[in-house]
Order: sequence, then C-alpha cells, then structure tokens
Amino acid sequence: MKRVIPEYASLEDIIQDAIDKEKDAEQFYAEASELAQATEIRDFLLNMAEMEKGHAEMLARKLESIRSDKTVMDGILSSFNDEPETDTE
Repeated sequence: MKRVIPEYASLEDIIQDAIDKEKDAEQFYAEASELAQATEIRDFLLNMAEMEKGHAEMLARKLESIRSDKTVMDGILSSFNDEPETDTE
C-alpha cells in the first residue's frame, strides 16, 4: 500500500504533522497496554508508548528551534528592509 503524503506549506507543517502522528501512536500503545493480559506484552506496549512519547518530544524541540531561528532571522532581515533616513535640508 502506497502512503499518500499531503502537501505541506513548510518544514514546520511537516514536523507538526509528525508530532501529531507520534502522539497518536503513543496513545495507541498506551491503550493497547491496558488490554494486554500478559505482563510481558503490557510492558512491551508501554515501552513502545514511551518511545513514541520521546519521538514527539524530540520533534517538538526541533520545531521550537526552527521557529526560534526563524524569528531571529526575520528580525535580522527586517532591519535591512528599513528605508535609510535621508537629510533633505
């Protein structure tokens, strides 16, 4: 089965979508662990949930870094867009 990749407007959109998917996977494994009767299976599923949580946290840090870098770059670039003052006297 071929995966359909949505069109994204930015890297930020891609990472946010990935975060959402990791959180969904975390919830899936956590809920599945509640249904598991065998301790070994429950522990495995809880471990998977923790891994997905870690992935979501890593992606969230990356997203914050990208947004922070963008804010800094926008500030730098905006300083070049100001019209220079001219003395008309």
